[in-house]
Amino acid sequence: MAELKIEIPGLLEGESKRIEKKVGELISSEEKLKSLSLFMDKVMKGAGQLSEGKLIRLGREVKKGRFGRLKQKGLV
Repeated sequence: MAELKIEIPGLLEGESKRIEKKVGELISSEEKLKSLSLFMDKVMKGAGQLSEGKLIRLGREVKKGRFGRLKQKGLV
């Protein structure tokens, strides 16, 4: 995992713990978004060959299944 160094201006030095928490939340959110995006790309790889009805059904199934997986991983 890459490490990120952030310089905090003197005016905000007393708030470093709060800023650290906010940055952690941002990184976690970005990680979840990227994971979901990669998953959807993988799922929709052959979508051009499906009818509209099948795409709608597939989308609903993906939503149900993916939510369960994300919940197990503690991401939701």
